[in-house]
Amino acid sequence: MEDRIWRKYKDQGVQVVAIDPNGDEIEGVRDFVAPGQTTYPIGLEDPDTPTYKGLVVNYRGLNPYPVDVVVGKDGNVVYVGREYDPEAIEAAVEAALAE
Repeated sequence: MEDRIWRKYKDQGVQVVAIDPNGDEIEGVRDFVAPGQTTYPIGLEDPDTPTYKGLVVNYRGLNPYPVDVVVGKDGNVVYVGREYDPEAIEAAVEAALAE
């Protein structure tokens, strides 16, 4: 995600944000991403929030992460992927930028 999407498209207005869904402490998240030299923002999700509960409602027994979402310039979701598929994400970003 760092090189293929973030660094390639950030100057065109693309934003990449990662969310840790496990209620971890920020120090643990920093330690986890440090080897990859991640430069895009990473937030923390509390599993007790409505956002998290809304995502897991359809995934009984399984954590629905990672979930990749591409939002177009108009604010509408143009891509949702349950498994990391860099080609599909890049195609969705390209299509959204072309709008």
